Amino acid sequence: MDKLAGWYDLNDSRRHFIDVVPVRARYNPLLLSAILAFAAAHQHRTLGEDEYLEIAEFYHYDSVRRLISLTRNVDELPIGESLAAICLLRSYEIITQNVSSQSHLQGCYSILANRHVHLTTDLLSAGFWNYLREDITASLIEHRSLMIDLSSQQISLDAGEEGQGDDADHANRVTFLLGKVINRCLAVDSPALTFEEWEVMKAELNNWKNSLPPSFEPIRTPGLRKGVAFPQIWTIRDWHVSSLHYYHTAMSILWLAEPQPEPLNSFQRASKMNSLRSRLDYHATEVCALAISSDSAAVWVNAFGPIAFCGPWLQDSAKRKEIKGDSEKWAKMTGWPVSTTPDALAGSPLGTDQ
Repeated sequence: MDKLAGWYDLNDSRRHFIDVVPVRARYNPLLLSAILAFAAAHQHRTLGEDEYLEIAEFYHYDSVRRLISLTRNVDELPIGESLAAICLLRSYEIITQNVSSQSHLQGCYSILANRHVHLTTDLLSAGFWNYLREDITASLIEHRSLMIDLSSQQISLDAGEEGQGDDADHANRVTFLLGKVINRCLAVDSPALTFEEWEVMKAELNNWKNSLPPSFEPIRTPGLRKGVAFPQIWTIRDWHVSSLHYYHTAMSILWLAEPQPEPLNSFQRASKMNSLRSRLDYHATEVCALAISSDSAAVWVNAFGPIAFCGPWLQDSAKRKEIKGDSEKWAKMTGWPVSTTPDALAGSPLGTDQ
């Protein structure tokens, strides 16, 4: 569990899933069963041994049975432990089925809906951020809005503004900002953005970027590795990668959703398209380069969503080929079925390979 817990503590400097969850699991049968179900399923996916699948299915069934029993009285539900368990069961669901299987994601939403989330440094907060990242991953792969309506969540999130908070707080803030952008721009029935709305969301992202401490500044080492299509971009901690991934993804969505203030002639449209193509290629290159330069399974798992959304906008076919191969390699190493990510990288939406 120590290795897998790091996936959930990606943006958590207090390491709730590594240090707190195992202790709580000794006294919470649901949480214990969820841990065993996910750990066994991961062993089955990475080792290919069927005996682990039988163990995983047994504890998954036990988890679902216990969860159903607990949710009959939601008001008395131990929300922190239950949310942590559902996050683990969501991962079980993905690696045994696929990203589109979202029963536990929906179940998690039903618990969070209409509930005030007071984000502090407890297990509930750690579970909430994990749930949101899992929802974001599915949304980016499927090009849809989140299940959770963040506008209805009364979340006080001052961290990450004007230099406040630690690095993890900055990481959580951009997670929230990306969620807001997804819900406004990717919802099927969402009206087009007004220019004022677009400016506000872009300003929020710019303010977040400008408030970052020096620790977030990526380290660039051009020419260090030969024969690769992407630049080498390194960071100090995993949450720096995930934060920059979410920033570049949110910016890509906003550039795609940018409203046009007035009709354009043919020359202006062509110029606008070239500018859009260049911006999307830049953000996609940053997303993929950061993931490739990392050696963290937690980073790779969290990167599948941003890569699936941004990767197809890469204009260089060599880059798309490289990130497609690396995504397949990470899938084998982590046990995550990410066929949708390589499929999305098969061609460029703007159709101009270099």
